Amino acid sequence: MTLMKINCRKKIVFSYMFTLISFLTLNPIVGFSQNGADLFEKHCRVCHHIGEGKLVGPDLLGIEERRERKWIASFIENSQKMIQDGDPIAVQVYEENNKAVMPSFTQLSSNEISSIIDYIKNWKPAEEEVFTVDINKKTGFKHDEILRGERLFYGLIRLEDNSIVNCTDCHNTETSDSLNWNPSAIDLAKSFIDINGMKIYESMTQPSSDLMEKSHNFKMNEQEIYYISAYLSELSNNQLEDHKIFPIKLMLFILFAVLMTLALIDLLFTRIIKYKIIHGLVLIIGISVHAWLAYQEATNLSRTQGYAPDQPIKFSHAIHAGENKIDCRYCHHTADYSKSSYIPSSNVCMNCHNVVKTGKNSGNFEINKITRAIDNGTPIQWVRVHNLPDYTYFSHAQHVNVGKLDCQVCHGNVESMHIVEQVNDLSMGWCINCHRDTEVQFEANKYYSIFKDMESIDKSGRHIPIHVDDVGGIDCMKCHY
Repeated sequence: MTLMKINCRKKIVFSYMFTLISFLTLNPIVGFSQNGADLFEKHCRVCHHIGEGKLVGPDLLGIEERRERKWIASFIENSQKMIQDGDPIAVQVYEENNKAVMPSFTQLSSNEISSIIDYIKNWKPAEEEVFTVDINKKTGFKHDEILRGERLFYGLIRLEDNSIVNCTDCHNTETSDSLNWNPSAIDLAKSFIDINGMKIYESMTQPSSDLMEKSHNFKMNEQEIYYISAYLSELSNNQLEDHKIFPIKLMLFILFAVLMTLALIDLLFTRIIKYKIIHGLVLIIGISVHAWLAYQEATNLSRTQGYAPDQPIKFSHAIHAGENKIDCRYCHHTADYSKSSYIPSSNVCMNCHNVVKTGKNSGNFEINKITRAIDNGTPIQWVRVHNLPDYTYFSHAQHVNVGKLDCQVCHGNVESMHIVEQVNDLSMGWCINCHRDTEVQFEANKYYSIFKDMESIDKSGRHIPIHVDDVGGIDCMKCHY
């Protein structure tokens, strides 16, 4: 009996091993295909399409019909070496694609390169899904469809799979003082309604980025997506609600106004409180508080220190200028020679984002706003943060080019800001103090060559610094003319 059990177990183990070995040896393409898809997405997708036309490099559909497999593998591994060695086809491909340099992938094994080629060879377009609702509808929804979509969006009713999803947990409906990398509800609505905008059925059923795939760990059916579409259609004409900040100064003003009024009424008429010193203290403190508030508001009149508006695109200076070390004057390129530094056009953004199509925090959504603006022929409506009064003249060229000032002197540590805010008050006193404290940069500066004779050395041989105010930097007519 025991011997029979042992033999039976041996047969089961042998059968299992035989099945496993057969699967691995007879189906290598299955493993390669999945691995090839991942490798293609990681290394090739930014520059190449399959069946969708040319991107940075050529469309790779049917590549094995045009090139030998061995040549393709060598080109993927080190295209530049083939070009330098004079391979005629490699040189032709290089010149046909505007001499765009393809990175070398010498770190990939021959099996990995082969799996990429297998994936391209076996690639098939996704079968078109058949819907029972109108997936192209953007307007004209019924009132009850809009209401049901709103309830779904706010998580007030369950999905068909019995789960509850509150979309506002990620997609805010009011402004915030911190950066929410997820698109706001209004952003989603405007992208949905735009002719070149979001295709909501594709986005919800086939997330276009890893970030969206991780956050959308639920499944909506087509009818539920239809209701969400109805709500977004209604929402597209709205704006984000303002984030309400408790008005402390206003409440203080009203509180002491009421207390002073009561103190005067009691002092002159009711006389409930016997000690007049209390009335006097209330009046003195109230007048002091009102005077302090009046001074604060008068001082801050037309000043916007701390102003940090929401922008139409969630552009982070902390990522671009901080992490990626992009020079401020690459984007604000007119600061060297113009009064204004200007906001870069969408084309400047696309110099990088033709290749970088996915943000590490926002996925594809924010970058897609740039391409959509270009496709629609409409400029991006950026909100200006720093804005001096009309009666004040300020030239970036004078400060950045001639004065050799870093951008951070006026704008603060922009490279650490996700949301740009006005750090300094930019008052006249602030500017004058800067002109009194800043030394003139004479060295290699033709602009100040006429002031060269002002440089002098004291008896001990120490260089005497010349400040901006010494060369007329605080003359009224310099800024107000």
